[in-house]
Amino acid sequence: MRNRWDIWTSVTGIAFALLAVLLIIPLGRLLWASLLGDDGGFTLKHYRAFLAYPYYSRTIGHSFLVSGLVTLAALVVAVPVAFLLARVDIPGKAVLKSLAILPLVSPPFIGAYSWILLFGRAGYVTTLLQNVGLTIPTVYGMHGIVLALTLNLYPFVLLMVAGALQALDQSLEEAAQGLGSRPWRVFWTVTVPVTMPSVLGGALLVFLTAFADFGAPMIIGEGYQVLPTIVYSLFVNEMGGNPAMASTGATLLVLCTTAILLVQYWAVSRKRYAMTQHRPAPPVRPRPLVRGLLTGCAYLVIGLSLVPALVVVVTSFFESRGPVLYPNFSLGNYREVLFNVPRAIANSFVLSSVSTLLDVLLGTLIAYLVVRRRSLTTAALDSCVMIPYAIPGTVIGVAFIVAFNKPPIVLTGTFLILLLAYFVRRLPYSVRAGSAILHQIDPSVEEASISLGVSPLKSFAKVTARLMLPGIVSGGILTWVQTITEISATIFLYFGAWSTITVVIYRQVSSSNFGSAAAASTILLVAVFIPVLMVNWMMGERAVTAV
Repeated sequence: MRNRWDIWTSVTGIAFALLAVLLIIPLGRLLWASLLGDDGGFTLKHYRAFLAYPYYSRTIGHSFLVSGLVTLAALVVAVPVAFLLARVDIPGKAVLKSLAILPLVSPPFIGAYSWILLFGRAGYVTTLLQNVGLTIPTVYGMHGIVLALTLNLYPFVLLMVAGALQALDQSLEEAAQGLGSRPWRVFWTVTVPVTMPSVLGGALLVFLTAFADFGAPMIIGEGYQVLPTIVYSLFVNEMGGNPAMASTGATLLVLCTTAILLVQYWAVSRKRYAMTQHRPAPPVRPRPLVRGLLTGCAYLVIGLSLVPALVVVVTSFFESRGPVLYPNFSLGNYREVLFNVPRAIANSFVLSSVSTLLDVLLGTLIAYLVVRRRSLTTAALDSCVMIPYAIPGTVIGVAFIVAFNKPPIVLTGTFLILLLAYFVRRLPYSVRAGSAILHQIDPSVEEASISLGVSPLKSFAKVTARLMLPGIVSGGILTWVQTITEISATIFLYFGAWSTITVVIYRQVSSSNFGSAAAASTILLVAVFIPVLMVNWMMGERAVTAV
């Protein structure tokens, strides 16, 4: 009989304790702060004030409008390209799929910054057109936010829909055609319903990410406030005072994202489709002219999404004189960044590496509990672990400030508050990566080790963990990438010497020091793209799921 209080029971208890301290308590304190009156009693006056004051309340509508437009634009752009990648024989398809992943790991605020370089008031394209007598609107405002986020997030839809189309059994469509259905009817009655969960899943990821994004609206919005930016403004304005309004805005942000998740879950659960893949549909090879046009469209869309990164890299080598960049090759921007803020760069790498290591260690253990030791307790643990995935970084930042700025636990102003925030926010990535690889490993391998007298813990360490290693490494790299590009929680929690490279980029853009911002952004992009390309090489098609 298994010892009831074995090592895995202890791991379960430790995981619940960490989630309680770093997630449940901060969120509970955040909610309580929004409900606490000046006299210490329960009140809803902060919510009434937030909703009654148009400057605050309209940010909710702005957030839904921007996120809705970004999601719609992403669907319009991504679904046709996904169909081309899955069903049409176009050259360089493998390269396109690899390139399509890159915008997802490039921070949205870098994309927003690059569009300012191109279409800002003194942008290259704006200046060029003004020289020939043409005037165009600047990129600032809602349309700039939508542009930056669409080109950054559309790969969520593209990759998920392309994967669903490739997994679609050809016999389903052949059966419909055999019954007399025309191709368009087959498409609408078979292909679309079967791929709809992937379409909705990709759309949900785009909507939630756009809804919670702080960096792009803050940099390119120029007065167009959304919920994450108004929460930041309220927090900054109330430093040293009552953070009730900031807590109220953060709580509303959580309620909105939770409602979105519930609606998506309801929509997907209404219709479920399952199949066993026998024969995926072979790619169609159209006539040369049509093939050339379709290939050009696919390359155009994916190439356009890479423009922000290319613009940032190129301009980082321009000569910088204040806010003006001259197209003369220079390494001055890199010298300035490496000389002035080396500590911020080091902070980013150290904090990201340590938090990723903690995520991988605990995430792997939790994944084992969830997959191999199923119970009501581990199911509850799995649900709790996934909560940070739906919580915007802005909320995590405010919640940690509210929870850990007074005894018994005081973390504000220390590196620990950043480290723990990164750890709890990115833990779901490691858990999901570990769970995915565990589902592919036959439990009998570990059972055989135990039957030979090896303890369960040693069997896990020597057998199961080694078999999980490719998934653990890949999930760890992706966790690290998401951590080092974090800005929405960092902007609340950093203090003095514990600034990070993302904060440096934000401050440099805000002060119109575009040369240093470009150099710092390039350092960040290189640090991000190299490990992502490694993941893509290691995992192949599974990289889509991992991202």
